[in-house]
Amino acid sequence: MAPSPNLPADTSSTAISSAAAFELLSPGVKQQLWQMGWTELRSIQAQAIHHILESSGHCIIAAETAGGKTEAAFLPILSNIGDEPPGSVRAMYVGPLRALINDQFRRVEDLCNHLEMPVFRWHGDVEASSKKKLLRAPAGILLITPESLESLFVNRSGELGNLFAGLRFVVIDELHVFLGSERGLHLASLLARLRTSATAGRPDFRVVGLSATIGDMEVARRFIDPDAPERVAIIESDREEKEFRYRLHAYLSQAADDQETEKEADDDAFDHAEYETMRLVANDLVEHCRGSSNLVFTNAKGDLEIYADLCRSLSESQGSPTEFLVHHGSLSKEIREDTELEMKSGRPRTALCSSTMELGIDIGSVKMVGQIGPPWSVASFKQRIGRSGRKDNDARVARVYIVNRDLGANAELLDRLHLELVQAIAISELLFEGWIEPTVAPKLDFSTLTHQIISVIAETGGLAAAKVFDRLCKVGPFRAVEPAHFAQVLRCLGEKDIVEQTAEGDLILGLLGERLRAERDFYASFATPEEFSVLYGERPIGTLPLRIVPDVGEHIILAGRRWKIAHVDLEKGEIHVAPAKGRKRPLFLGGPGEIHDRVRQTMRTILADTKSYPYLNPTGTQFLTVARAAALSAGVLHTPLIAPSDHECLWFTWMGTRVQTTLTAMLRLQGLTCVERGVAIDIRHPRQDVVVAVESLIKSCPAPAAIAGQVQPKQRRKYDHWFDEGLLNSSLAQDVLDVSGALTVCENSK
Repeated sequence: MAPSPNLPADTSSTAISSAAAFELLSPGVKQQLWQMGWTELRSIQAQAIHHILESSGHCIIAAETAGGKTEAAFLPILSNIGDEPPGSVRAMYVGPLRALINDQFRRVEDLCNHLEMPVFRWHGDVEASSKKKLLRAPAGILLITPESLESLFVNRSGELGNLFAGLRFVVIDELHVFLGSERGLHLASLLARLRTSATAGRPDFRVVGLSATIGDMEVARRFIDPDAPERVAIIESDREEKEFRYRLHAYLSQAADDQETEKEADDDAFDHAEYETMRLVANDLVEHCRGSSNLVFTNAKGDLEIYADLCRSLSESQGSPTEFLVHHGSLSKEIREDTELEMKSGRPRTALCSSTMELGIDIGSVKMVGQIGPPWSVASFKQRIGRSGRKDNDARVARVYIVNRDLGANAELLDRLHLELVQAIAISELLFEGWIEPTVAPKLDFSTLTHQIISVIAETGGLAAAKVFDRLCKVGPFRAVEPAHFAQVLRCLGEKDIVEQTAEGDLILGLLGERLRAERDFYASFATPEEFSVLYGERPIGTLPLRIVPDVGEHIILAGRRWKIAHVDLEKGEIHVAPAKGRKRPLFLGGPGEIHDRVRQTMRTILADTKSYPYLNPTGTQFLTVARAAALSAGVLHTPLIAPSDHECLWFTWMGTRVQTTLTAMLRLQGLTCVERGVAIDIRHPRQDVVVAVESLIKSCPAPAAIAGQVQPKQRRKYDHWFDEGLLNSSLAQDVLDVSGALTVCENSK
């Protein structure tokens, strides 16, 4: 037997649990822990070992970032399957990112050093020889993305039985990413299909979910096991006692004096007041990041590029050794990987990034996490902060940077409330309370259903409509889809020649369906925007949206560098650039996600209170005082309907995205012109007209489908453009609107 690590000598329950859990592990796993120098197991690991090795159910392992979740899952799984013969993949790890899979591949391989256990990866960057080896002799552990698993169903359907016949465990990493999204529905459907086809007649595989940021465990349980969610065990770590240092920096937007501001060549694309304010923030970033490795997130890729350029220029002019890098989804793979390697080098580096760095990609030790602009969700903010202080004795350090415009007493009311600052405070306070947004799972996602219909037909070569319905809507995640909905989806797809029905009654792919299945991006259930490749010579720099192609001679910043557009090749979809001195903010599609009701309600509480916040800088405290005075003076905290003029009314609902969208659609049904503006709805009609409309809605609420008819855009998912308006309105009514929440706001606004 391998020597045991030096477990603690005390007799506390934690120590006893750790020692007892260690004894449950297989000899090869014990030997590897000894070789790695482990002296004890964390509580989360001991609990997971006991559950996985002493029971037969699913579980969710919830712990802070760098809390040892991967080992908590794989130490007992490897001990369980270590003696299993080859002939099938025994454990499958599903991760949302290729980079994350590559990191975890190395960690799992290390754990298998003393086991005869092969570990495989399967994604687009993995060499073909490795994939062929797995197909020839299935065994061990497979790490894969949902999209690559989809490719196996479509292209290797005849080999699924050999690959997964003896599958015992599925580990879903970053589980929160999959809850409430198309990718989650997609993954849930693939796993349900795997149960009913490749592993049919064999013992069911167990699912282990891993996450640091789940707001509603019941939603997560239903995702893991929709038939018996109460049987999914929750294994949570103790509340983290790690020191947390936090500062919220607010800035006054600078009105630059053109006579005093030196204008750089070709820099006329910038508003100089905005530029000078960004320069102030960048100057603080350089100071805060000096001599250490850090991550700084922004809400917009364009801002990310500008700040990277500013920080790089400032640090070079000051002789600072810290190098500023960039990382976001519109950069080339090579540049992203270079940034990841530089961050792991141990040298002081700071990456300005988007959500691509939010997940657990290994980038080494990070001292500080910065956030430019208000966080839009507690879950996202918590995930980002968790990237700092990963070592046991390191504090977590976070800073938020908010720019405020002081437009004086005559400015618009919404501007005087400084809502970005208040939102940042609200997110901070909810984070300190330990609250995270609960996830709402989509129910009538006809786009992802269509994706899976095409996939099932491609897998089987053709199947009766009733059997397709049974596979996807009876045992899969599309259980809210009624037979009538399913039939209407098939009619729409038939009209477009995506599917057709044979004389025997089987569904097969039509001409367009075959083309869709053959497209490179078919395997993803979510839409990927059409983009132009940006090249410097032969070197790929990144991509820009097809809808936002700059003209020849224009300047952009991309990958933190300044470029001039040299040539646009419309036929090849290429933009060729050359280095330049000028700068212009690049434009990208997308933006922050849905904001929860509780965030907006907490914003109202903050404005109504007199509480001070020690993490606010003096400028932030000053602007909060101004915002509170404006809110009190205007009465927006207790009087929902405010009339700034005889022909305009602001409806302060203090509710989240879903309720605001619903109320706006309801008002449009009443013939009113209105637009959402954060915590309020701006209605271009006299207050009395709004009062009458609200009373009418309370007396007779329109049907959800009718309300959805006023929602734009309707086509929000990958294949939505194939459906008629009736199907789209049914989907929007179920997955976008909150009619009951909207009616409650109406009642409270009387």
